[in-house]
Amino acid sequence: VGHVVYTSFAGASAEATFTLGRDHADTEEALRGSGLATTFLRDSFYLDVLPLFADEQGVIRGPAGAGRVAAVARADVADAAVAELRDPAANAGAAYTLTGPEALTLTEVAARASTVLRRRLRFEDETVEAAYAWRRERYAAEQWQLDAWVSTYTAIRDGSLAEVTDDVRRLTGRAPRTLEEALAR
Repeated sequence: VGHVVYTSFAGASAEATFTLGRDHADTEEALRGSGLATTFLRDSFYLDVLPLFADEQGVIRGPAGAGRVAAVARADVADAAVAELRDPAANAGAAYTLTGPEALTLTEVAARASTVLRRRLRFEDETVEAAYAWRRERYAAEQWQLDAWVSTYTAIRDGSLAEVTDDVRRLTGRAPRTLEEALAR
């Protein structure tokens, strides 16, 4: 192996709000020091997965407030990876942040996904404390997992994932899918 194309996370850094973004930063650093050529595909949260955050009553809950997320369709990530893998040397040393075409609030995600999925979804903002409490009661999860779940929302709230890039188009030659297009697949 001489070149690694690594699926990382948007905003991967030691200071990332999303805790798993810190893990991705560690992996990127290890790969940079490995002597291998690298290309990093830094995905935002997955657009077509956001509606799956809803509970049985259709509530997406978390401490995201009115923050925005430029989530990307999983199919766009796959298409970008295929394009990159066809000629990895052309982008050696590059890092691409893969986003959707717009940054949405979770209230907007819920409303628009409701129309496509024909299921009523809504977003309910929570405090950080309430988010941890609700998840602790519901799931037998370790602290790192609870931190990852809650920081998904706090990273949206603080704007960490609001930047929209043109990297999907740059790699694939076409615009990234909208929420509706991603859900209709």
